[in-house]
Amino acid sequence: MGIWSAVLTLSIGLRNMKNIFLKCITTGLIVTLLSGCGNLPDLVSLITTPTPEVTSTPTVTPVSGTAMGNTPQPTQERSAVLRIWVPPELDPNIDSLTSELFTRQVNDFVMQRPGLTIDIRVKAIDGKAGLLNTLLATYDAAPEALPDLIALTRTDMEMAASRGVLHPMDGLTEILDEPDWYAYARQMAHIKNTAYGLPFSGDALVLVYRASEIEDFDADWNVLGEQGGILSFPMSDPTSLFSLSLYQSMGVPIIDDQGLPAVDAESMTRLLSFYDQARRNALLLPGIETIQNDTQSWQAYTEARANLVVTWTSRYLDDRPVDSRMVPIPGLDQSSYTLTSGWVWALAGSNPDNQLLAAKLAEALVDSEYLAAWTETAGYLPPRPNALSKWKQVDDQLLLSGIIESSQLIPGNEQMTVLGPVFQVALSEIMSGQKSIEDVVQSAIDALD
Repeated sequence: MGIWSAVLTLSIGLRNMKNIFLKCITTGLIVTLLSGCGNLPDLVSLITTPTPEVTSTPTVTPVSGTAMGNTPQPTQERSAVLRIWVPPELDPNIDSLTSELFTRQVNDFVMQRPGLTIDIRVKAIDGKAGLLNTLLATYDAAPEALPDLIALTRTDMEMAASRGVLHPMDGLTEILDEPDWYAYARQMAHIKNTAYGLPFSGDALVLVYRASEIEDFDADWNVLGEQGGILSFPMSDPTSLFSLSLYQSMGVPIIDDQGLPAVDAESMTRLLSFYDQARRNALLLPGIETIQNDTQSWQAYTEARANLVVTWTSRYLDDRPVDSRMVPIPGLDQSSYTLTSGWVWALAGSNPDNQLLAAKLAEALVDSEYLAAWTETAGYLPPRPNALSKWKQVDDQLLLSGIIESSQLIPGNEQMTVLGPVFQVALSEIMSGQKSIEDVVQSAIDALD
């Protein structure tokens, strides 16, 4: 993302918009390490602005409640224009059910508020003209042109909040006080106990296996190795999410009493011993040191070079390979720690009069009934239990419910900046076989001192 001095590339692939969403979850972390849809109702204005330059909002005829004939007349409200910035998957002009559901929800909101105009602007997910970079550039150059509501990944929300660009949700909405939220979603909404976003989708790191080769799946890595398992995961990914998942499955904290990133010597020894044994027992895909991202790792699985792969729930729900099953990643203590991230709606506009209205629109866009249809169509984890309970595919409900039970938010930017590279270097040294586990553990501890 262009405002940093350099960007490590972690391509998740751009086969469709879902994979672009997936890409941003991990790419955002890496950036942190370095520093009938065709005839939609014409109720929203759409301006695609690929650069952070400020453009004037064209005049759009507001839609009143009378436009739908028998729609009850709501109370008259002041005239207002709300700017919304969204990623391409929510572009009202694209021909997809995902976009259509979003547009309908926005339209329903507009219909209840005569005089309201919604200005939707589509931004790239990442890069110089991406959502975060454009937001930061606009904040510096023309804060009056900031969006009232913006869709951001949790990682980007944290970055924007640290720059003072976002407004807290506290005092503007009480929807997060409702019981209908998963634990991971509550974590995703908050930064240091302050709510900055309303979650609308999630994505979890999981294990997918080929059922014809792993006939009786056992959540034990030793058993999976004995069954002829061959594991693929992005070993050269500097975020080290798989390693962090295994490490945190042992129930050890990743920060010390002073709130600084830390590793426990005993737990780190167990983690590296797992990798050393997996290397010796041929559990790992040959050449796995060259796998840098989810796309490459998934390709190894689909090409039958591996029968176990660490990937994202959205990847599996999108592709659904024949003869494949999805389960939580087995932990090292027979319990799973499922790292999860996702997207939120956040407030950024400079007009205080619009903040409450923007918060109400965000509430409408995280409504459980709406999210039930939207997340099932888009293939993401719902942030709310009532949304998952309304999915039409009961088997998917049960599957995702089990995964969400162990879901925890990916560590914050400050922790990932430090821990990701430490874990990645340690793994590389173990795979080379040139250092003892004890020496590698000590090097990891020393790197954090």
